[in-house]
Amino acid sequence: MTSEPIKSPSSSVATANNVLLVVDAESLLSRYPEPSIEPKSPTTIADGFIFAINGSPTPQSTINDSSIALPAGIGSTFRIRGRTVSLLAEHSVVFYEMSVGDAGVLSTPELVVKENLSVPAPDAENPNVPGSHTADDHYWRCTQLASGIEACALSFMLVDRNCEALGYFRWAVDVKVTD
Repeated sequence: MTSEPIKSPSSSVATANNVLLVVDAESLLSRYPEPSIEPKSPTTIADGFIFAINGSPTPQSTINDSSIALPAGIGSTFRIRGRTVSLLAEHSVVFYEMSVGDAGVLSTPELVVKENLSVPAPDAENPNVPGSHTADDHYWRCTQLASGIEACALSFMLVDRNCEALGYFRWAVDVKVTD
């Protein structure tokens, strides 16, 4: 046993700022009924179909004006995930590419895949006792390099319950990162 203070392992780990991009799949497919089926030439979408939510302590607006504000700090890591309004509905979303401009505000995005995670789910016959299944998770990770505004583009596909791509889309967004 030692009398010296032991540094918490979490104190040396950079705080991750989670960003959830919620896609309104039904409205998107209504507006773009024949989207591109080519991942290299996705359909560019207008405002109003993707809403960003993050762990900011300040109140957030869910108005989509192709601008996201992220209060953080230089060196902060962002984890960007996408989901549809209903997670297990007819459509799911997969962000397959993310790029940033050359303003020097964000690092080059990196796709992170975590395999075989245990995902809790209620048991229909005993809902207050958690059951589980395994699934893979993924997110895009980038780091704040400076304060400012960075032009970003996110490409994603909408897939059906059989994981067949229904269309490929591209969303251009300005990300404002502040200290």
